[in-house]
This record gives sequence, C-alpha cells and structure tokens, in this order.
Amino acid sequence: MMENKQAMKKLNALLFNQGGKCFYCDAVLDIQEATVDHVIPQSKGGTNDLDNLVVCCKYANHAFRDYSPKQKLAVIKQLSSISSVCQKIFPREEQVIDSKSVEVEKESLTAHQPEKLEKKTQAKAKQKKTTRAISTAYHLLLQAVELFEEEGKEAVSSQIKSKILKLKPSFKESDYGFRQFNKFLLHAQDEKIITLEKHKKGNNYVIKK
Repeated sequence: MMENKQAMKKLNALLFNQGGKCFYCDAVLDIQEATVDHVIPQSKGGTNDLDNLVVCCKYANHAFRDYSPKQKLAVIKQLSSISSVCQKIFPREEQVIDSKSVEVEKESLTAHQPEKLEKKTQAKAKQKKTTRAISTAYHLLLQAVELFEEEGKEAVSSQIKSKILKLKPSFKESDYGFRQFNKFLLHAQDEKIITLEKHKKGNNYVIKK
C-alpha cells in the first residue's frame, strides 16, 4: 500500500513538472493514462533515479518496451512535430490507424521553418531545466522530513526550511517560482508529495510523507 502511494506521488510530481503532458509527444495526459517510463530501460541497466524517469501515455510505454534511448529518439525525431503523435503511432483499443493520413503528416514535417524548430528545442530545454529544478526541491523536502523522523521528532513547517538549508545552504524557494516558503509547501501537498496536518500549537503544520 505504501509503495503504491509513493509511486502515485512520483507519477504526479513528474506529470506536473512536464506540464501535464506526455514527455514524448506533448499530448495532454489524463492521470488514468499516465505511466512512468524509464528512459534507459531497467533491462539495459536503467535506474529509478528521477533523471531516468519520465511520464508518458501507457500506449507509448507499451510500444517502446525495451527500446534504447537511441531507438526512442529515432522515432521521436521523425514524428515530434505531429500533433498528439502518441494517439497516431500507438494504437488505442478498437482504433484503426489510417496509414495514409499518417504519411501525409510525416511529409508535413519538411514544411516547418528552421527557426520554428529552434524555438521548440529551446522551449523543451527550458522545460527540462525547470523539471530538474522542482524535482530537486521536492527531493530536498522529503530528505528533510526523513531527518526529523530519524530524530524521532515531528517535521514542523516552521523548522523544515532550516533543515533543508543544512542539506543545501543555497536553497531559496524563489528559485523554484515561489515567493513564500509556505506556498512551496502547499504546492507540494497539492502534488501529493507531502501531507500537511494542523499542529496542536500555533499556526504551524506537521509535514508527513
């Protein structure tokens, strides 16, 4: 039960960092269709580190199976500009692909201007940077909570930031888009990274994983 909860937290965090879209095709994902994919498959030595995990639709995940990153990139490079590409190259149940229409869309790739492709590349690079940044912030938060638990203490909202600063002295919530630290905590709760419970004293909250 705990493993399922942790897996769902990880999936929600990754999906949020990707803007709610499939990593491979940018199609908006429903949580019911979202799955975590290992960029480097576990069968080829891939780890469960966040840098090796992305969220994509279950159909893409099934189709890629044990594809190496090079094989995945070959497919994505050819089809990356096609709208909702996963729905076209990874069949749904009872769905028949019109191969002729897919070929027409492939041919349309050549019509894109170089500057448009460059802008898209820059946007994806910026998104990946933001994804890594917020993932780091979540990781630091969970580490800080674990440190309190190891000490046999409650992780209280008024004390958690000082614990994070011990782990990373340069930490600033503003680097992750939050004006206040409490906003960061509330956002982490919204993404199911943590839960906040009202403390019996004062206006503090008890942070739990």
